[in-house]
Order: sequence, then structure tokens, then C-alpha cells
Amino acid sequence: MVIDSHVHFGKAMEWDLKGIDLINAFKKYSIDFGIVSNIEGAEFGHEFDKIENDEDQLKVNKKTLDLVKENPEKLKGLFWIKPNTNKYSDEIKDFLIENKKFFCGLKAHPYHSKMEFTTENYRPYIKLAEELDIPFAVHTAEDENSKVKYLYETAKENPKVNFIAVHMGLGTDNQEAIEYISKLDNLYGDTTWVSKENVLEAVKKCGSKKIMFGTDAIIDGTNTYEKYLTMFEYLHENLSEEDFENVFRYNARRLFDL
Repeated sequence: MVIDSHVHFGKAMEWDLKGIDLINAFKKYSIDFGIVSNIEGAEFGHEFDKIENDEDQLKVNKKTLDLVKENPEKLKGLFWIKPNTNKYSDEIKDFLIENKKFFCGLKAHPYHSKMEFTTENYRPYIKLAEELDIPFAVHTAEDENSKVKYLYETAKENPKVNFIAVHMGLGTDNQEAIEYISKLDNLYGDTTWVSKENVLEAVKKCGSKKIMFGTDAIIDGTNTYEKYLTMFEYLHENLSEEDFENVFRYNARRLFDL
């Protein structure tokens, strides 16, 4: 069984990711289950231009709910937050409690929210994650808003919440992220856009229970999984069966309570 901890659908910027295409990609590449979020949660574009006609975060995540309800045997959702242009409300908590069968965590994208993760706006969402005992997946990269050190600092201050350093520092050599993940029990990493060699290094240094398979499918099109086939083979050859299963299945099952 293979679980992808990081998949998407939705229409934003240059992307138009259809749920049916994601499900078909699962079938083609033997992906058994995915943790999905709606890219329409992005608040700003690539050049920090505000996205026009953006919907509030409840409407964005109701689309995730619809997709998951259509494919409950294949998907669970992450609630993509919009901390810059929206305010937290108890409606979000009520929504997640009502739909706890279909959602298993929160998602933040500091780059597309134009706001570093140490900002006060994130605090009520972190408190919510602790209260509901759900993990928080956070985009990390080399840009000023997405630096992994901000996530590390927040995770250290909130030891009761599990955080996932998505990409382990996109655009970097991943070394800083690997070091941070190795230091905190509640900080995890995913394999999205990370080289197979660096994934192996992360597993060796942080332990196989700290790194999860993730891909960003279908951001790179319906054949997104093609570029992960060599990683799959490489890790299968270089990890024990137990460690391999942790990365590709058991960590996601445990962390997202699947």
C-alpha cells in the first residue's frame, strides 16, 4: 500500500487540477490513498499579486469536502487556511468537527499567503490543531516567508502539535530542514521535490518514522508520479523493508489517523 501525503486539486494561477485526473493518476501509478488540499486556498500569486475573485477559506474547503466525499476510499482532506486575507472563526472548528471523517489536518502555504509562519495570524489555527489533535502541513522553501527555521521555531513552541515541513526547504539542499527535523519529535518532513539521495539522508539522520512520501500530484500534470519512480526504486533498494514501509505507508497512517 502506498499513501501520498501531499496531493492537490483546484484551479488557481496557471493550474487547473481536476479531481478525476488525480484519481486516474492514482490508478495508473498504483497509489492507494492520498491526502488532498485545494490550491484555491492560495491568497497571492507567484509575484505576490493578490488573486482576484478568491473565495473565503470555508468555500475553498467545502470543495475539498465534496471531492473527498466522492472518493472516500481514496482521499482525505487538509483544510487549506488563508491567514492573510481571512480571519479565523469558530465556523472553521465547527466545520472540521462536523466533517472529521473527511478531514485529517490543516494546510498552510506561507509563500502564497505572503506571511511567515511565526506571524500571529497563524496562532488560532495552531491552537485549533492542538485542540482537535490534528497535524499541520506547512510549505517550506528558500523564500523569505517560507523558511524552514520559522516552522522549526513554531514547532518548538508548540510541542503538542505535529508539523510537517513540506518539501523540506524547496530550492535548498535540504540540509537545514533535515537538521531541524532530527531535533524535534513533533516535526516531520515529506519527499516532495526532494532528491532521492537527500530523502535517504533524511531517513538515515531523522529516522524512518519522521519522513513521509509526498509528491505534489498532480501539479506537474497527470504524469507527476513518473519522476518519483526512481526514488521509489532507490529507497526500496537502500532501506530495510520496515523503514521503506514507514516512509510510504505507516507514517501517514499514524500521523493522519487513517
